Amino acid sequence: MALVNRWYRILESLVARHVITLEEMRSNLNVSMSTLQKSIEQLNEILDSDIQIKQVGNTLRLEVYDYSRLEEVLSGSLRKESDFNSSSKRSSYLVKRLVRTSEPLLIDDLAEEIGVSRTTINKDLRNVKDLAKGYQVNIVGKPNRGLEVIGSELNLRLFYIHHVYSYFDSDSLKKETSIFLEKLYQTYRIPKKTQELLTKVISITVSRLSRKKQLDTSIKYYSNELPDSDIIGQLIYHLEVTYQISLSQYEQDFISFPLNTQYIDGLSYKSTQSKELQLLFKSMVQKIQNTLLLSFDEERLYLEIYTHLKFLLNRLIFHVQAKDIFHGDIPSKYPLAFEMARVAGQELQSKFGYELELSELSYLALYFEMILREESFEGDRKNRKIAVVCTTGRGTANMICRQLKRVLGQDIEIKQYSEEEFNPNRDDDYFAVFTTIPLKLVSLKSPVIQITNLFDDQWLRDEWQRVNCYHQKHLETILLKFLYLPQQASYQDYLIRMVDLLEEEDLVDSGFRERTLEREKQESTIFGNGIGFPHTINQVGNKTILMLGVLDETHCEKGEVVDLIFLVAIPPKIEDKMETELLELYDDIFRIAGDKNLKEALTSIRTEADFIDLTRNKGVF
Repeated sequence: MALVNRWYRILESLVARHVITLEEMRSNLNVSMSTLQKSIEQLNEILDSDIQIKQVGNTLRLEVYDYSRLEEVLSGSLRKESDFNSSSKRSSYLVKRLVRTSEPLLIDDLAEEIGVSRTTINKDLRNVKDLAKGYQVNIVGKPNRGLEVIGSELNLRLFYIHHVYSYFDSDSLKKETSIFLEKLYQTYRIPKKTQELLTKVISITVSRLSRKKQLDTSIKYYSNELPDSDIIGQLIYHLEVTYQISLSQYEQDFISFPLNTQYIDGLSYKSTQSKELQLLFKSMVQKIQNTLLLSFDEERLYLEIYTHLKFLLNRLIFHVQAKDIFHGDIPSKYPLAFEMARVAGQELQSKFGYELELSELSYLALYFEMILREESFEGDRKNRKIAVVCTTGRGTANMICRQLKRVLGQDIEIKQYSEEEFNPNRDDDYFAVFTTIPLKLVSLKSPVIQITNLFDDQWLRDEWQRVNCYHQKHLETILLKFLYLPQQASYQDYLIRMVDLLEEEDLVDSGFRERTLEREKQESTIFGNGIGFPHTINQVGNKTILMLGVLDETHCEKGEVVDLIFLVAIPPKIEDKMETELLELYDDIFRIAGDKNLKEALTSIRTEADFIDLTRNKGVF
């Protein structure tokens, strides 16, 4: 990674998160710790005392004393100040020359312009060709003719915007346009990053039109919801008059895109329905359902995610993904929802040609989490009913109920009992029973909390967490099985061994094996992080079966490794409680995939009894 790009990765990470561990930063940059420390030292020297990166223990934090300088740096000043000793700047110059020229370029001429050897230029060209692939742009060289760039006009513009303007200022805009834009941005309170992007878009548009390079097609999946807005009207009028050009609807759509990649308060967005977007949404949902065998309210999800999805697709089209939010927390907090987002991201990648950033996946995960939890809300409400049993007066009982709702949340349902009224044979279907009296000689399946420190909020939260763990360990509709797996030739052979055991115990139907293997042929169920997750419908029984297979030796297949296989057999008809517990099961599986300690604990298991014991101790399944 070129040094100046590493500096920007460090700064952008700290601007987004404020505090980050040294190890996480090192891992993100994929460099040694000494290289990271040296890079930070060099960056601090360049930033002087205006901005400083401080190390406190094993964490890094950003201290800003001049915010205008920070904005200037983030807009690319360090790149623009670099010289041709920087390979990134040389690459940027090559992109600039290739896109702007109307004639093929000779390598020797480019080497002379930059002042480097032919060998260096060839190395830089390899980097440029790699960058170009992300924009469906090709750099081709023909003997005795030279280098040419080939791509659609849209992709050439985007390639230029993202890989030239970071290092070179625009030379196509007049001073009066700069003054006009400054006033326009102030009037409509346009965010700084959007200002910078919009200025670049206007600049490349003016430059390309001056060379008779027009956009002549609509942009697939793009939603321009500002076609008749005041800000776009003023902008188009200024450009057409100032530069004596005529902007087609295609050009107007392109110029508008920076304002359509995120919602900006104060702009008059006009909502439009897109059949293309609906079809893409359906393909995402289908991919999730086929991969994870999940069902959810598609219509409700579409209504909730529609606006976000429009902006997301616009960001993907124009290569401006969000990178400054939701770092790290979402995958661990909502593992199933994040896995759904990852699968949806694969479908989007197949359409747009490149991976979604972690922040974009995390954004999507929040919508999936919302729809999953809403669907299981009624089941949760049923399970979150609690009983309060006490011998004191009604006033004290009401006080206890108010305190429970204040600390645990207003959505819990409370049923009050006196000692005489509470019947353990009848009243034993509660998420928890809070009592001021000992419930003697009673073996309840509902967890009991003896009230001792009711007005100690932390004590109450700790007890509530214990109850949650209890329920998590007692998934009533899940049957746990275990198999230790000696070395096999293929991943498929491991699956056959696991299914054989289920068949021997009459736990799955006769077609389960065929469905499992056929599903594997269609799409691999090796999910990464050493986890296999084959799952399909089981036509017998009324419980979900989870069989954990622990491999004797790590298995490697098609570049993926497997240590643990979670085989899940799902009943054809799923009731509310079963669906809630199935979601918890999925959450646990994907949580394990990201938890090194849990994976190590599971790989050490050799018997089913040990497996059951571990689930109780670790609070999973």
